[in-house]
Amino acid sequence: HIVLAIVITGDSFRNRLRKFPSLVNCCTIDWFQAWPEDALEAVASKFLEEVELSDKERDGCIYMCKMFHTSTENLSELYYSELQRHNYVTPTSFGIDFNIQDSLEKKRRSVLKAKNRYEVGLQELQNAAFAVAKMQEKLTSLQPTLVIAGQKVEEQMAIVQAESADVAEVEKL
Repeated sequence: HIVLAIVITGDSFRNRLRKFPSLVNCCTIDWFQAWPEDALEAVASKFLEEVELSDKERDGCIYMCKMFHTSTENLSELYYSELQRHNYVTPTSFGIDFNIQDSLEKKRRSVLKAKNRYEVGLQELQNAAFAVAKMQEKLTSLQPTLVIAGQKVEEQMAIVQAESADVAEVEKL
């Protein structure tokens, strides 16, 4: 016995049947209908059990996933009745929707990494601001010393100029 699981969406299923007519003529076909809501809830809870969520958030996500799927089924029926075009909503498509778990985990990691980078940068900025404040205090405390040193330099310059004038007079003689 061989079991084939085929999703019947689009032209690919029709083309496979044309290529392999024995699939229809010589096989038993079990058509699985839409899943009931409790099955959707069970599948959603299985996919979401490893995701870090509170019980309230998990229940909300399970309900949301179930509602997305059932509302998509209802809208697909409306779409077919109005435009005579099919939009296949299968249990497989319900399972595919849970690949977002990987995307969610990747996004969480990237957001956490960016958050950590910003926190480290913010800490560095705070450290730099603290160092600048310390330097400013030190500069303010050294200001009187700088004024006194400036006065001493001016006095020394006056003495040097006077001595230079005396040396110039001695050289003239």
